[in-house]
Amino acid sequence: MDVRDEIVRMIALLGFGETVEQADLGVRVHISRAPSAPTSVLFQPVLHLPFQGQKRIVVGPRNILYGAGDLVILAAHLPAFVEVTRAAAEEPYVALEIPLDRQLLSALVAEMPPHPRTDVGPVSVARLPESVLEPVLRLLQLSSDPAAARLLAPSVRREIFYRLLASPVGDALRGLLQVESALARIDGVTAWIQDHLDEPVGVEDLALRANMSVGSFHRRFREITGTTPGNYYKTVRLHEARRQIVGQAGTLSQIASAVGFVSPSQFSRDYKRTFGVAPSQDAALFRTSTGALSA
Repeated sequence: MDVRDEIVRMIALLGFGETVEQADLGVRVHISRAPSAPTSVLFQPVLHLPFQGQKRIVVGPRNILYGAGDLVILAAHLPAFVEVTRAAAEEPYVALEIPLDRQLLSALVAEMPPHPRTDVGPVSVARLPESVLEPVLRLLQLSSDPAAARLLAPSVRREIFYRLLASPVGDALRGLLQVESALARIDGVTAWIQDHLDEPVGVEDLALRANMSVGSFHRRFREITGTTPGNYYKTVRLHEARRQIVGQAGTLSQIASAVGFVSPSQFSRDYKRTFGVAPSQDAALFRTSTGALSA
């Protein structure tokens, strides 16, 4: 069997739902058995490897189509719309996702020959190097032995990132590590925002944190994330609210307050505008028989 076919088969065995976390392997697998409508998603820095089917991501003005044989590097914390454009029950969309580990990447780059600095964007799409296929398959095969996976998966993920850094797509990963680059500074700010959702955020303070003028910060922030700092902050808060609703972390009023919304009615309007349903409808979908989550 071809290596790519075997990878698709292994992911299909692991992915019983749309997205399945494989904690022992340090990856997520994605299976979609039909095309989907555009969905609002908040991405963390990640390596996305589609092996079957086709998908579209819209980040600000960028409209990117990718599929089997590609790799996607999302080098920043980005709000985006995604949709599966080609998938069927007999041939689903199948992908593997590996979170980007800055510490691991920095350690690898430090041990590799110097490389010219190249400006990169927050989203990079390229052909998947053949050298990555074999270690990806070995990583997936570890799923049959959880004890071995916990011990060996980190070294296999390290090999995967080494192969990528040594390939023509390595620039996109190196760009994430350039502390002085606008991409790295803006990503540092977006990571900070996600850790301080209940705090008021001013553009001046964020620009200072990025060591930029307000005008330059606002311009580069929009170039990289596709939106303004204010809209980004609102989007992140809403995604965190949805995560808490799914996890039944409290009443809807408590959740709205926890993510920085003073007005419950404003929270409900913004939530419906972003996700297409009111928070109470989402809560009903995920409520357990205990009825613990209420408005």
